[in-house]
Amino acid sequence: MTVYVLGAGASVHAGYPLANDMAKKLLAWMKRPVYDPGSYAARYSGAAEYLEKSFPSIENIEDLIAGIRQKIRELAGGTEEQRVKRAKIGAAYGVLQNAVRDWFGAIQRSSKLDPTYREFAKNVISDGDCIITFNYDVSFERELKHAGKFEIGDGYGFPMEGLPVGSKTKMLKLHGSTSWLALLFGGVTAGFSSFAGNTLSSPVIGTNELLFLGYDEGVVDPRFKNGGAALPVMIFPAPLKEFYFDVNTGVEYHDFWDRLWHQAREALHNADSVVICGYSLQNIDERAHGLLLSAPKKDTEVLVAAGTDTQRVAGDYLNAGYSRAAAASEPRFEDWVAKMSSSVAVTR
Repeated sequence: MTVYVLGAGASVHAGYPLANDMAKKLLAWMKRPVYDPGSYAARYSGAAEYLEKSFPSIENIEDLIAGIRQKIRELAGGTEEQRVKRAKIGAAYGVLQNAVRDWFGAIQRSSKLDPTYREFAKNVISDGDCIITFNYDVSFERELKHAGKFEIGDGYGFPMEGLPVGSKTKMLKLHGSTSWLALLFGGVTAGFSSFAGNTLSSPVIGTNELLFLGYDEGVVDPRFKNGGAALPVMIFPAPLKEFYFDVNTGVEYHDFWDRLWHQAREALHNADSVVICGYSLQNIDERAHGLLLSAPKKDTEVLVAAGTDTQRVAGDYLNAGYSRAAAASEPRFEDWVAKMSSSVAVTR
């Protein structure tokens, strides 16, 4: 079994951002014209302008979110004016989180026929392989589904009851997905509810997302037929990542993330080879850094195609005792996929 680890460098070819300019691009997208003044998206422009004014000259999304969280902590328990400011920043942060999901959705809809992901899914991934990704988008799952190697009911490492099963590969999304929603209050949309916690142990998925993946209109998540209040199941970029929801019902989804990360550790430990694709393996991301540099067995073959970080990441593995670690001759993900795909075509 091969485990492929995907980072932002493996999605930039499809139009998705890198962390160092994500904040700038996201805020610019939020300020675009919105033609339905009654929609939730109508809040984006005001929130973006407020955040730009409050946190000027920040382009790196991790720095922006870290600044927002620090300011919220600093203003806690302050004067009335400080409490008002804290509430405004908190509200703008909530709008920003929803905007990230919508923005990535807009990008993925414009890149439905991505040749690199299609070649990767068709010619590189084999049945039984596992993909560990820190990316939010679902463009790659779409191509895996098109290649007959992914089913949503059991392909994500947790059951999505009532949806097609029989996935030949596993996709572990350790920072969540634009398509995942945590349905709050058991899906109750009106009236009295005695709900005291999230009754679902895993995310739900909307019909539009299922259509994007290539499923027929009749395929619907039975837990989400009537919609309902929901939160995006995404770990937002920050130096200190929060793997839970802290909502008025308490801490939610902590166990969900732990189970997902445990599966990733098991997959890496059992892998014959690990391929790092566009992931920079930064020390600051402690949980991912520790996982990737400790879970595989020391005799596992490790290949790194991580753009300008390729040599450094390969060196990190060698220094950690992985004697079979090496840098790919094509460090850019799309070039490496093209070479691998061509090799497969020649051998057929």
